[in-house]
Amino acid sequence: MKVKGIFFDLYGTLMIYNDNPKAWADWILAFYNNLQNHGLNMSFESFSTKCDGFFKKKVPPLKNDGLTTYERRIQRLCHELGLNLNNDELAFTANSCLNAWHKYVSLDPDTIPVLKEFKKNKKIALISNFDYPPHIYYVLQSMNLYSYFDSIVISGEVGIKKPDPGIFFLALEELQLRNDEIVYIGDAPEDIQGAKAARIMPILIQRAQLDQDRLFTDYKANQPSTKADPYNSLFRDVQKISNLKDLFKIIS
Repeated sequence: MKVKGIFFDLYGTLMIYNDNPKAWADWILAFYNNLQNHGLNMSFESFSTKCDGFFKKKVPPLKNDGLTTYERRIQRLCHELGLNLNNDELAFTANSCLNAWHKYVSLDPDTIPVLKEFKKNKKIALISNFDYPPHIYYVLQSMNLYSYFDSIVISGEVGIKKPDPGIFFLALEELQLRNDEIVYIGDAPEDIQGAKAARIMPILIQRAQLDQDRLFTDYKANQPSTKADPYNSLFRDVQKISNLKDLFKIIS
């Protein structure tokens, strides 16, 4: 397949979830311990229930307060709990929780070789749903990924999240490409739904024994079973790869 541009998702695609349930367990523990230092007075179990579906809840209203969406989510919860953290404390809490979560994520060893090869004659974009853009930029810089991308679109910066096709249109406009000139590689339902809505060819990466981790995209007080995949019908007619180097068999 001849294409001019390749758009990638980040987490679950260029980076591998090694143990998402454990990652979320450490995220909630770091969150709880941090807020205890600011006067939180409730059991861990009650706090866990309060945080159920933390990232699925409605996005807090945008304010001219210098906070990211993730920090405003933390701030909203703190207000509900009778806690008042300043901006620096909110940022520290955000980073503490994300660092605990990120310990269970690693860079796919094929990521840099694949990006390096495609960078020779393709435009490359990153399209990521993430409420805390500073974390994404830190990861890209620390893992030497930043220079490979001609466009970086993060939902927390632009106010649009996959599966809304608008997030793809921003990269298309920046790179002066048409939707029929690119492919998009992702691992989650919103990746496939969003690409289809933007009339972009999606490619689903399903790594052996790791693909079920796409079900754990938010904190849940009681994690669902991974025995059944509710998205099989969505993925049925989508081109699939089991590793990033499979892209060389598809894209010329």
